Amino acid sequence: MKTSNQPGSAKITNLQALEGGSGSQLNRLMEEAQVKNYLVNNPDFLAKNPQLLGHIELNHGFDQTTSLVERQIKVLRDRNQVMQGQLVEMLQAAHSNEQLLIQCNHFMLTLLQAESFAILTTQIIDMLKQDFDLDDAALVLVGEYPQNDNIKRVADAAEIKSVLNCQFPDSEPLCGRLELNAKTTLFGEKAEVLQSFALIPLGNECEKGLLALASQDVARFDPDMGTLFIELIAKLVAHLTSRYEINQG
Repeated sequence: MKTSNQPGSAKITNLQALEGGSGSQLNRLMEEAQVKNYLVNNPDFLAKNPQLLGHIELNHGFDQTTSLVERQIKVLRDRNQVMQGQLVEMLQAAHSNEQLLIQCNHFMLTLLQAESFAILTTQIIDMLKQDFDLDDAALVLVGEYPQNDNIKRVADAAEIKSVLNCQFPDSEPLCGRLELNAKTTLFGEKAEVLQSFALIPLGNECEKGLLALASQDVARFDPDMGTLFIELIAKLVAHLTSRYEINQG
């Protein structure tokens, strides 16, 4: 029989070989790359020729011979499980954020009702520890304030940066571990048992002070965690405490 030189005839000949020819015939007519290319461009080929699925086997990476359809079903099932896991994580994060928002709202509303500097600073420290399950919290203020055991006072922001060995160039919270000297300055005798910290500048580069949060859990505060809520808290603390600063000169 005369062979046609037209591309369509070659394709028909190749498909006939794929459907009825032996493996050796297929190898002679079409290279592996051609087979791949054809199947990519014709993804419904096997659906239109289901009789071929019985001759296709995938052994690599499986305990037993698996048909292409079974392999595809497994891939889709695994992908579905991954997506379900991601959805669960998103829902858990949303629930956690909702709880944090409620706690922050309660914290802020309570501080707004404080009638004195002593009450304000007591509520800041106590509520941070109780409502947010922290092992300790410290408030450092820059400038002159009424005498108060709940705060540490420094003359200027440079003292804070020197003790912590950090300049806070972006005025953003820093989370993670602290050197013993720094955490002892902030938390005194409790320093040894405290393992992770969040340092939140009050004002630009600590110009108004610093709010420090501490936990015995080494994983509680880490450099990659989100800081939106603690930044909101710090802004309110900076605003409310500044009203009690004793102006000089």
